[in-house]
Amino acid sequence: MFDKVTEIVAHMIGFFHIAVEEERMRDAYDDFKALQLADAETNDLTNIVVTFKAPYTLTDFTPVLEYTPPDLEQVPQFYGPDILNTHLPYYHPLAEGADELAWAASGSVSLSFSFNRPHLTLEPAGSVVTITIQNAWMEDNDDLFMNEIPADFVDPAEYLTTLQSINAIAQALGVVATSAPLDFSKSTLDTVKALHESMGDTDGTSRIGETVTVQHGDDAYGSYVNGETVEETPILDDIMPAYFQAENPDVVLSDDAPEDEEDPDALANTDPFQGLDGPSPASEQFEIDDGHHLVTGANVMVNDASISVGWLDAPVISVMGDVVDLNVISQVNVLFEHVTLNAQDGATVSANFNVATMSHISSQPVTDDAAMAEDTGGAPTGLPQNWAVTRIDGDIIMANWVSQFSFMTDHDRADVQFTGSNTQIVMGDNTIVNLAGFMEIGYGYDLVMIGGNMITVNQISQMNVVMDYDTVTFTGDVPFGFSGGDNLLFNGANISTTGIDSYTDMTSNFANASNAFANGATTINDSVAHDNAFAGDDILTVLYISGDFTTLNWLEQTNIMGDSDQVHMALDNFQAQTGASIELVTGSNAAINTASVNIYGVDSEVRVGGEAYSDALLYQANLIDTDADPLGVELPALANEAVAFLAEGMMSPDGEAPSDAEIVATAPEYSGNPDMMQTMLA
Repeated sequence: MFDKVTEIVAHMIGFFHIAVEEERMRDAYDDFKALQLADAETNDLTNIVVTFKAPYTLTDFTPVLEYTPPDLEQVPQFYGPDILNTHLPYYHPLAEGADELAWAASGSVSLSFSFNRPHLTLEPAGSVVTITIQNAWMEDNDDLFMNEIPADFVDPAEYLTTLQSINAIAQALGVVATSAPLDFSKSTLDTVKALHESMGDTDGTSRIGETVTVQHGDDAYGSYVNGETVEETPILDDIMPAYFQAENPDVVLSDDAPEDEEDPDALANTDPFQGLDGPSPASEQFEIDDGHHLVTGANVMVNDASISVGWLDAPVISVMGDVVDLNVISQVNVLFEHVTLNAQDGATVSANFNVATMSHISSQPVTDDAAMAEDTGGAPTGLPQNWAVTRIDGDIIMANWVSQFSFMTDHDRADVQFTGSNTQIVMGDNTIVNLAGFMEIGYGYDLVMIGGNMITVNQISQMNVVMDYDTVTFTGDVPFGFSGGDNLLFNGANISTTGIDSYTDMTSNFANASNAFANGATTINDSVAHDNAFAGDDILTVLYISGDFTTLNWLEQTNIMGDSDQVHMALDNFQAQTGASIELVTGSNAAINTASVNIYGVDSEVRVGGEAYSDALLYQANLIDTDADPLGVELPALANEAVAFLAEGMMSPDGEAPSDAEIVATAPEYSGNPDMMQTMLA
């Protein structure tokens, strides 16, 4: 038996030997075949007569082709087997007495002639529904005791009870209590109407001491940071806690690096195998900075979701029922923070941001009016002479529901002393990330006719809850750097829509056509096709939906973090023994929610047979408390006050949270069957 390396080499030599033998056999066969052909008797070649006829004479280039179509009235009913792939179609008469022309073409588009006008049939649009539930849970409650007589610390379970009360308070601050309408077995019109009414009733009244900003309608559009209108929104990297900015400094090119970062030779001069070397020596694997470092905070929680949709739209839409178009952004930050350093306040100022952007722009490019008039002066103004129609008996649904929930506790207890030259102790520095991204591209028509309702709801709900109670004590008198507090609570939301809908009353021609479709019609008539809205179109593409057309993008993001650290450092004679400095980080946590909904469509004229409901709501709330007792002595009263605003069933009947209740991942607000096709599969 060979060893492993010898076995691999032997196999490699064997394969090489086989390949060489195969090449030798091929060369021998070629020589043998050549000799065989040389000795064979040769016969006279068969005489082949080729007749070639080209009855067409090439002429000079003709930039404008003059073509006169035949008069269809003089042509009998006919059938062309492959009209799209034949330059000169062959017409075959149909059976006598046929009253319709049929024109069958390859592909998915079928055409038929009736009264000398071809009728085209298109593939209908489809539906798409996605449900994404992401839950992340982490408990990192570390204990480190390095002294013979340990310090007296509080049980971390008591901090969990306090975090539960703070979470109850945060739940009271959300504005939109309506659950996501995920049961599509019936129309969601009543649910979204209730949401519209709830949006209108929302005001900026502070209920339990929070700072609230509310914007309605057109005022909600624009960019806001903590309720203030801004031209530019902050960049997340620029506002991260100091601990992370120190870990990720800006990259600076070395003196010998190319001055132009886009230099094509820069990539050629880099080592393609950089970073792929084997493990470095042990001394390099654990290289740490000079001095002594203790990190019990520096945790990061991130919920990130992005939805880009261009599913179904048309320049002209008719709706026999109601139209509902709602955009909602709700953002809540709750921070309870208290930091003491030898019984003195030692907190660094934390930061909380609610950043929201709503935009609604036209799909038409911005041009000079005079230039546009000149450019469109020669545009065709004729009306369509042909149309392709498809219908759907039922609803079309485009729905994305995303729920992201993160929970973390990092209640560390450390009783340490430093005796070496360099020390690195990390009890925090945890990271949780929930990530979701969608891109959905669908269908475009010239006209969409809806027999039911057109419902559009885009909602983003974000909440951050951070509790950071740090208690640090030390003995001795030594210089050291301390970072307590310096937390970041960040909510970033964006809803942008390309394509502006303008609402008008239903016209009789569209209403009659919709009623005809409801009674079984399969096409439209000239009264619809020759509407002035279609001036300039040659062929009209039409989609009829007998039920509702529903667009739903519903995002829920929640971060709950508890980072209450207890640290004692025995530093007597420390500097005389080591002569080094100490860096302690108990805060510098970041709770981050980012979400974006981007809708891509065209400017549409919507003719409505019922009522039109359109509204936008921006709600931003911050509750910051830096004076509450770490063990929650002052919290119960505040929590009881918040109970009145909680949804029914969230708390116990007596209005207080049970003392033994646990904080668990938030269950979906909709508890029905998640199968969107339940009615079809039943």
